[in-house]
Amino acid sequence: MNSLFVTGTDTDVGKTCVTAGIVNHLLKMNVNVGVMKPFASGYKANTDSVSEDVEILMKYSGVNDPVELVNPYYFEIPTSPYEACMKLNREVDISKVVDAYNQLASNHDVVIVEGIGGIMTPISQNYFVSDLISELNLNSIIVTGSKIGTVSHTMLTYEHSKQKNLNFKGFVVNQNVSEGYEMSSLRQQIFRLTGEKVFGAIPYHQSFNIDMYVTDFQNFVDLSHLGFKNI
Repeated sequence: MNSLFVTGTDTDVGKTCVTAGIVNHLLKMNVNVGVMKPFASGYKANTDSVSEDVEILMKYSGVNDPVELVNPYYFEIPTSPYEACMKLNREVDISKVVDAYNQLASNHDVVIVEGIGGIMTPISQNYFVSDLISELNLNSIIVTGSKIGTVSHTMLTYEHSKQKNLNFKGFVVNQNVSEGYEMSSLRQQIFRLTGEKVFGAIPYHQSFNIDMYVTDFQNFVDLSHLGFKNI
């Protein structure tokens, strides 16, 4: 069974929610699924808490792996790893991330990895999220939002993934704003412009509830073509 990297066109497009929906579906199918968020940033509720994104992924996958494997790097500042390192006088060791992934992969049949920000979010000097996808040699999907301008962001992300020769599988559209593109039109545009699969389009939730989102996920996304084998 193939592992998967979930990247996006931007921050706040719904990568964590989409990843939670995928892993929860696999869990319900009795797949031994692991999760990983190599880099996370933002402010913690307290010193003992973990990143909210990491907490969500661990909850819906049901894993009990050590947090330091699931999330090797956490920066308590809402920015890219590159800028966080400059401001906090820290350094990123990519081998630490690769080793953590390999440990998780040895413990699970499949690992779903969620990126940080967009595909060109800098991790260190001249090393971006796309470089991490390439180094881990994972299949990848792109999560897009739905606000006006998304088509341009989507095409830039897609063209970069082609230039990097990533093992790209397709798109998931997440309606993250109440206004913006009409979903069926956006889905058709992405397919016609790229010729790639759009696995699904998840409608906007006026009163967002993560439990409801994860439960309804499989009603809007065709998981049978996400690059997994034997599910």
